[in-house]
Amino acid sequence: MDPKKLLVVLCALVGLACGAGSSAAREEPAASRPPVVQQAPVQKPVQGAVELGETVDLKAGETTEVASKDVSIRFARLVSDSRCAEGMVCVWEGEAVIELTLAEPGRGERTTAALASTGRGGSQSVEFAACRVDLVAVSSGGDQVTLQVSKA
Repeated sequence: MDPKKLLVVLCALVGLACGAGSSAAREEPAASRPPVVQQAPVQKPVQGAVELGETVDLKAGETTEVASKDVSIRFARLVSDSRCAEGMVCVWEGEAVIELTLAEPGRGERTTAALASTGRGGSQSVEFAACRVDLVAVSSGGDQVTLQVSKA
């Protein structure tokens, strides 16, 4: 067989063996790993106010208020994380999905939203009470997020 064709076939087999969206090398089979779900810690204090157009970093369980709005944003938890671990060679970058709780206490409104880091598995932003919240980044451990808050 032609060496180029052999290389293409081997690459295809490696891709199939790894599965779509997974790393090219795993230390343990996916079936034996427990799903990545972090429970939200006890409510942490408010991290101050964020102005429209600014970014804010929140750790799991932390809340921020939107200045000039009666809106609070809480990073509830990391729902899932299929991103490539450090030191691994991956076929696909993977994706982290987080859960936010948005509230407008003055009106008694409250909602939860799941945001995805790449947008493949869900939205990267949510609109609530004339505010738009975009997921900018999720830390490698999934315990901190960077959000951009702007006018909807």
